Amino acid sequence: DLVSVLLDATLREPGVEPRLMTDREIMHLVKIVMIAGGGTSWRQMGITLFALLTNPDQLAQVKADRSLVEDAVEESLRWNPTAPYFYRNATRDTELRGHKISEGDIVEVGIGPANRDPSRWDNPDVFDINRPKITNLAFGLGVHRCLGMNVAKVEMMHAINALFDAFPDMRLDPDAPMPEIGGGFEQRGPTAVPVLLR
Repeated sequence: DLVSVLLDATLREPGVEPRLMTDREIMHLVKIVMIAGGGTSWRQMGITLFALLTNPDQLAQVKADRSLVEDAVEESLRWNPTAPYFYRNATRDTELRGHKISEGDIVEVGIGPANRDPSRWDNPDVFDINRPKITNLAFGLGVHRCLGMNVAKVEMMHAINALFDAFPDMRLDPDAPMPEIGGGFEQRGPTAVPVLLR
């Protein structure tokens, strides 16, 4: 199990004597693992369904070719990630565009805005499952890349396919209010996605 592995884990950093993790470090990692996956997958699945249902041409493509479910999930992660901002601690003093950042300062990283960089993506504010595949930052990068990203993607793909299998005629309810994505800068998602199933 994860806790047993962490109890025996040795941290190795350049220039630092290898050591076991402290109880605080272990608790922090366990907390992140338990909380991080709790709501993000179903919220991101809601964002994906919202995007497909509000783009009927792309919904039709996905229903006709289920291999495009993966593309829809990837595009929703780029277009509107459920966690568009992360906080990190600066590991050393630095300066960024004239602003001094001291070691230990908390820095907010906006991956949501980065995923809509027009120098990287054409029409970045548009949900488009057919756009060229370029790595997005929804799950972070490097040592901070989400450990559960592959599980989350598989969960979303299986759930969306299961919904389309069970309800092939699913569509937005035209008489219901248009879904909205809310939740602030962390744990975003639609509050509801009213659909007709038949």
